[in-house]
Amino acid sequence: MAQQDIVVIDSGGCSCRIGVASDRNTINEFPNCTAKLKGERQVLVGLDILEVKDVSSLALRRPVDRGYVTAWDVQKEVWARALRRLYPNLQPGGSGIVLTEPYFNLPALREAALQVLFQELGFAAVVMVPPAVLSLRWFAATAGAPNTGNPASAAAAAGCGLVIDAGFSFTHAVPVFDWHVVTSAVKRIDLGGKALTNYMKELVSYRSINMMDESYLLEHIKDTLAFVSQNPVDDLAASRRRDSPFKKEWLLPDGVTSTWGQLVQPGEPRGPKDPILVINNERFMVPEALFNPADIGMEQEGLAEVVFDAISSCHPHIHGLLYSNVIVTGGTAKCPGIKERLESELRSLVPDDYILNVTVLEEPEKAAWRGGALLAGCAAEFRVRAVSRAEWQQHGGAACGGRWNA
Repeated sequence: MAQQDIVVIDSGGCSCRIGVASDRNTINEFPNCTAKLKGERQVLVGLDILEVKDVSSLALRRPVDRGYVTAWDVQKEVWARALRRLYPNLQPGGSGIVLTEPYFNLPALREAALQVLFQELGFAAVVMVPPAVLSLRWFAATAGAPNTGNPASAAAAAGCGLVIDAGFSFTHAVPVFDWHVVTSAVKRIDLGGKALTNYMKELVSYRSINMMDESYLLEHIKDTLAFVSQNPVDDLAASRRRDSPFKKEWLLPDGVTSTWGQLVQPGEPRGPKDPILVINNERFMVPEALFNPADIGMEQEGLAEVVFDAISSCHPHIHGLLYSNVIVTGGTAKCPGIKERLESELRSLVPDDYILNVTVLEEPEKAAWRGGALLAGCAAEFRVRAVSRAEWQQHGGAACGGRWNA
């Protein structure tokens, strides 16, 4: 199958990224949901939502709940609409697809995905891969030659690393060895971008303006202003001062001249009736929940402890390789300061005789897609791993056999 015929889809709980393997520089990213505008009956699907001028009170319906697709009618429509608009000349009957697959995916959900891809969308061949494996593949391709003395690049070239997938629904610590997920050692925090956005909604609604119906807008503000504190106790004390260094003012959108609103710069003039959202210690206390879930009532370990436990659950012979190549991916990985904080906390847990390297990938939310494009671009590997429509019609999901990672 020709490289230009292979579609790559990274379909997450928040966003969907679609492109073709022949054009790795073009990644079409859009909300993985449908939406309704306040007071209107029209349903917007996926790409259409990017054209909305007023995102206030936008009612979203997401096909993914807690990391798994539960509304296949919505998911199918999001994919189909995007493919029709972006690639009108695509002939699925002669095309293959690489799709990211959730960790611990249930056989029934895998079968449902295959049914949509083969029967509804008409693709000729399918490969499904966990995003951690694809992200590691992308890092290995960009980390430099293994003989440069960089332990991380050497481990990545061997298909080995600990991938932190900080996604929308969960945050996973995923050990990968020889390009396979070490399933028995995967650890999870039941906290992701969605829960962090909800937490920010509660905090700012209590202290400033009621934003409980503004998930889509608050997600954008969180992604713009949040950061990981290196010393949350001191920063929290500083935030209580009248001249708090963390206080920011956000001019909320009017739906006419501004879609998302904007950050108000110091000294910038504003009208007496301008709706201003004040954000202070929420900027760092929201992502702090990743490192201390107990702060929001969750009886779970923090990010550093989860990484340590995941590696400790693997064979001791590969601990050194995993510690030397900890990579952070997913939308939450864009939060400034996450690398330094994680590295600091991990160093206190990891034995001194191990080299520790933590890398936050550039554009971490796109790493899995780029890794999928690399796989799709390798025609020989794609042929070996792909399940054809004929095989699926004859054997169902069992046709996947040992071709795909667990």
